[in-house]
Formats: sequence, C-alpha cells, structure tokens
Amino acid sequence: MEDTYGYERYEEPYDYATRDRRVRIARGLQAVDGLTTSAAFDEPAQRYVEGEISAESLRDIVDDYYEQKVGRAIDRTSQEADLVSARICDLLDSNGFTMAPPTLRTIHGRLFRGLMEDARYEEHYRDYNFSKREFVLARESVEYGDFETLEEDLAGAFAAFAPGTYTADDPWPYIRSISAFITRIWQIHPFAEGNTRTVAVFLQKLLQNHGFSCGNEAFEHYSLHFRNALVRASYRNVPIGVAPDDSFINEFMACLLQDRSFPYRNRDMAAAVLFRAKGLIPPQEEGPSLIG
Repeated sequence: MEDTYGYERYEEPYDYATRDRRVRIARGLQAVDGLTTSAAFDEPAQRYVEGEISAESLRDIVDDYYEQKVGRAIDRTSQEADLVSARICDLLDSNGFTMAPPTLRTIHGRLFRGLMEDARYEEHYRDYNFSKREFVLARESVEYGDFETLEEDLAGAFAAFAPGTYTADDPWPYIRSISAFITRIWQIHPFAEGNTRTVAVFLQKLLQNHGFSCGNEAFEHYSLHFRNALVRASYRNVPIGVAPDDSFINEFMACLLQDRSFPYRNRDMAAAVLFRAKGLIPPQEEGPSLIG
C-alpha cells in the first residue's frame, strides 16, 4: 500500500517542564568555566519556558541584545554565559543529529560563534598542544590528544563506539559504553576552548537520539563534577599507581539518565595517592572546604 504520510517540517513539541529543563541545563553548564547568566538571558528565557517564544527566538533575542551593545562596556563573562546558554537551548530543542565528528564540530561552532579570541578556532580544531593543572590531580594535568592527529583520533573513537545493552534491570552495560565514549572524545579535546560544554551538549543530543529524556539534576547542579569525573577517567600515572578511574563518570551518567543527585563532592574525586606523593593531605581527608 502506498505510504500516505509525507515529510513534516519540524516544530518544537516540548512542554513547560521540558523547556524549563533545557534552561536549567544551559545555565548549569556555564559553571564548568565559573560563569553565570545575566538578565539578558534570564528574562527572555522565562518567556521561552512559558511558551511565549521559541528556542530559536530566545537565541535571536540574546544575540541581538549583544550585537546592539557593540562598542559599549560589556561584561564579557556574562556575554559568554548568556549567548552560550541561549544557543544550548536552541540546540537541545532541535531534532537534527548525526553520529559523526562533524556534528561535534558543528555544535562547537554554533555555541561559540563570535566568542573565541581567535575566530578560526570557532570552526576548526586546535593546532597546538597544551596542559591544564587540575585540582583533583594535585595540579597535575591530563595528557590530551596530539593536535596533529585530532581528526584521526576522533574518527577512530566514533568508529569504535558500540552502545551496550540497556534494560531496566541492568542499565550498566549501556552506561559504561556511553561513559567510555564520552571520556575518549573529551580527552582528545579537539577544541581550543569550550570543549567540556560542547561534549556535554553532544552527549545530551546523543541520548535524545537514543530515546532518552534526560532530567536536569545532573547538569544543572553538577557540571563541574562532570568535568572532574572526566579528568579522573582520563589520567594515568603508572609509577605511583594511579589508573584511570571511571567510577565517577559512570555514576554521573547514571544520575543523568535517572535524574538524581550526584553523590560525590568534587574533593571526593581527588586522586589521594597523588596528593600523598607530594606530601599533601588529600582534600577528602581535610575539614570543610569551599571547593565542595
């Protein structure tokens, strides 16, 4: 029988709760870089949550706000938080997704357009190597991907990815497979800036593509914990006995899928043996801390 159903132009089908979740996730992800949104995002975001405007309109309103302030005094940190948050909402409300490296690069370009110090890095991978001292590694750094092999490394990671099985009784094969894949592309770290937020949005799009409707608890309140969990899953120091620890990222992924609180503080994820090797007290063994 002839198929009588034609293609339909995509329109956002989301209800109040889903739109509210998108906004909370978008705001929460800015904490990865210590950023917070301002009224320039918060006010139109509430209109979006209420269903008065679309995610695309939210993005355009925030873009227009900052375009009109060119040449005036602008809080650059608020600008980044506002623009990226609006763009995250727009990306999460879109149903377009392809499981391939160009999708990751496109997400980065859409999130950070006009925000990079060097505009070429908005659309292209980094062309240098770097390190970053980490609190949970006693100021040691993860060894990130070599800039000369970024495209090959990403292609290999995507080609090797095979999601595990997921059942209500045993979701862990799926959770561990997603965690391992996300950790791998995060450690390759193809982007000069904004890598963690880009990977987080890609992860949300991937889970949407797999049929999951993720809650907001994990990314709203624990985005910095997400990054530290990735750090611990990516670091190895054989001489002193530190192996990659994927327990934290696996637990974060479970919390993301089940919309529950992440049970670890940032200092709980510190590699204690690294601190002791430097003659330091591991943070999880110290008293109350502002680090959490």
